[in-house]
Amino acid sequence: MSTWAERVHRRAADFSSVVTSCGHPGSSAPTYPYRLEKVKFGVSLDEVCKNDNIPGPLLVLILKLNKESPNRRDVFRAPGHQGAMKKLIHFLQAGRLVNVDNYSVYTIASVLKKFLRKIPNGIFGRSGENELFAIIELSNEAEQNERLHKLFTSLPKYTQHLLVLLFGTFRVIASNADHAGTGMTSEALGVSVAPSFFQSCVSDGKTARMEDVLKFKVATKIMKYIIDKFATHDLFGRDNYEYYARVTGRILKVQDEWICSFQYPPPPRGKLAQQKYALQHSLEAEKTWLQCQCERWGLPYP
Repeated sequence: MSTWAERVHRRAADFSSVVTSCGHPGSSAPTYPYRLEKVKFGVSLDEVCKNDNIPGPLLVLILKLNKESPNRRDVFRAPGHQGAMKKLIHFLQAGRLVNVDNYSVYTIASVLKKFLRKIPNGIFGRSGENELFAIIELSNEAEQNERLHKLFTSLPKYTQHLLVLLFGTFRVIASNADHAGTGMTSEALGVSVAPSFFQSCVSDGKTARMEDVLKFKVATKIMKYIIDKFATHDLFGRDNYEYYARVTGRILKVQDEWICSFQYPPPPRGKLAQQKYALQHSLEAEKTWLQCQCERWGLPYP
């Protein structure tokens, strides 16, 4: 690899939120391993997310979708390339370095859906799914939002982080659907990703039962509701919204409050350094978290 993905993998000595540590600070001749965290398919999230952290390679895939999907048609609806999907899944499970530039957003979205679909009992868990089915039937919107907040914040921290990244990405895609003509509204996204989130509405047989069809319709309604309310109501809690803003570099407005969690050091001294600092801040709303980390480690932008 010779792109920014390789540089990030090789120089991120403290990328605990994105990739495993590569190299040894203080060593005169650091070495860079060719194996990273493994992203296991078909196991519980607590086995995937060691030390409450989302595996770096999985996080990099989500960030690519968050950055590029809003301007692409039918992402999460159009299928990915089967051969590329198998290769990417193999690399993820083996802990191999992945150059995300080699994979389309359609392939990455399809792999992500498969990863979610294979989580035992689903990302929400059986009890969480039942609670969501009950919440969506409530007639009081305030009570719906309160119970959603309580449900999401009761989940393990790594699940909360994964959910806020996923729904934040869905929200960006949906909010840009009309302007970019992508066709991926919140309803379209709900239809496309609901089976990956709600295992209870997926039939084990070749023929779907009417009960499964009805559950699927309710599941898509739930997904649409969460996507639509993502930034208008405090569904995930401020800590999780700040995590999303910090990781993706996006600015959110949740309940009329702007959330932007860039954490830069105090302004440096010196005219040239101060000019660079000012420019850095003026562009912060446009940068992704990965780009900020590239700057932190002295890496060139792509």
